[in-house]
Amino acid sequence: METNSMIDISGVDEEEFEIQQQEEQSETDSSDENEEIPLDIKTSSATAHQVWSPSVYGCFSKERYLFAGYEITISESIDHFGAVTWPGGVELCNFLESNWMEFNLTDKNVIELGAGTGLVSIMAGLLGAYVTSTDLTCAFGNLQSNLMRNTRWRSKHQAQVKELAWNVDLDKNFPRSDYHYDYILAADVVYHHDFLDDLLATFDYFCQSGSVILWANKLRFNSDYKFLENFKATFDTIVLAENSQSDIIIIKGTKKARLVKNT
Repeated sequence: METNSMIDISGVDEEEFEIQQQEEQSETDSSDENEEIPLDIKTSSATAHQVWSPSVYGCFSKERYLFAGYEITISESIDHFGAVTWPGGVELCNFLESNWMEFNLTDKNVIELGAGTGLVSIMAGLLGAYVTSTDLTCAFGNLQSNLMRNTRWRSKHQAQVKELAWNVDLDKNFPRSDYHYDYILAADVVYHHDFLDDLLATFDYFCQSGSVILWANKLRFNSDYKFLENFKATFDTIVLAENSQSDIIIIKGTKKARLVKNT
């Protein structure tokens, strides 16, 4: 397991960043967007949370979205699942934009779990939040680039990128005495993987008194519905939006109130 790391993207030299973006654009423009690039993805047996180690890399063309009055440009790749923007993230951004008065993120401390390409973190930053965008280190390069490209000189507060493996050293890397988040955001973090119990434990760790979880997900497998039931059993929940055509739900979760017995 790599040591915990955090990146503040506000300190990157502007000229260096622009050169990097020009190089990325040149590489994208010169590639065939329709070409399929085979991947030989390997994982280490040292730890179940070890990052992906693709032996071949490839990039998709950039995706563009319009949120909060800005065009957001997202670079995707085929290195791993987290390098693609999934539909739950788009739906959560739509929801945040449409319901910004009810869920006002201005000057709020926000953490995103499994940030991937960073679209939801970008949206939260554009809405005025202090954002901590988390994922495994394999996602850092693309995540950091997307955050900088879309929030620099636009967001009130610059986002941070921090490593987070679900349910691993949370009390060490995010001690509750120092970290309290008003909102925990997550989009399409539930799919066919082996870490659903760890994800639920991570939600539970960060959801303190006064915290609000906003979780969007496309329900695909029986295991997704099982997680949903466990989520409802762990938190007080409200279904905020449900799309029967796309099978995407958005759920609000808060810490369960403790029942006080009368003596």
